[in-house]
Amino acid sequence: MKLFFILLTSLILFGCNETPTNIKDIKTTPTKKATEKTAKKINKLPPSFIPITNKTVVERLTQYGKSNPESIVDIYTTKGKIRVKLYQDTPLHRANFILLVKSGYLNGCLFSRVVPNFMAQCGGSYDELQKSIQDTLGIYTIPNEISRHHFHKKGAIGAARSYTNNPDKRSENDEIYFVEGTKYGDLSLDHYEDLNNYKFNKTQRNYYKNNKGAAHIDGEHTVFGEIISGYNVVPKLTSVITDSQDWPNVDLYVDSAIVVN
Repeated sequence: MKLFFILLTSLILFGCNETPTNIKDIKTTPTKKATEKTAKKINKLPPSFIPITNKTVVERLTQYGKSNPESIVDIYTTKGKIRVKLYQDTPLHRANFILLVKSGYLNGCLFSRVVPNFMAQCGGSYDELQKSIQDTLGIYTIPNEISRHHFHKKGAIGAARSYTNNPDKRSENDEIYFVEGTKYGDLSLDHYEDLNNYKFNKTQRNYYKNNKGAAHIDGEHTVFGEIISGYNVVPKLTSVITDSQDWPNVDLYVDSAIVVN
């Protein structure tokens, strides 16, 4: 049995049955399997790395992004390989993700929540080495880079965030999700416009009526990349048996993440 979690924040709940649920920022104590993965991880940050803070996050990630301009990353999961492309016009989130990859933080990272027809979420610190890397990186959130140009299409990559005391919708620095999604009708889209005080543009509305996505969290989270190959891995992640908190009964991992170019 895994040692069960402490929910630090619980995000808004949605009442329409068509849409599965919301994104949560979940923290937990280490599981046995998560601890066993520690031996395969290495903290790749240099000893001279100065932890990032909310005061320095924009300057530090901007600087890091200039020195580390890559945008293609291969992510090897328990269920297969995903290749992602990070957006240049979400520079803080792109730089932060590259930093997570190059630091070794994502190696052995757990999928903490998977929901069919919605998303697979990974991140958070679940073992001692991962917590050590996070402490070295620093405790910070990222200013939102929410854009109507990048919305929650099938295969989108977004940043989880707390809904508590977070009016600026700043992102967590260590939790991401991959969108599987579902289709929406006009009535559902109208419902979420009223619920979230958010207006879908024509492009968004047409997309969600004809393609899978997660329209109900548009305007709430930063989308900073997309899957360009290996999307079929996401339904494999979300189709497993879970407990009542959507944690897979058999733990799923990001075994490793590698910057391609």
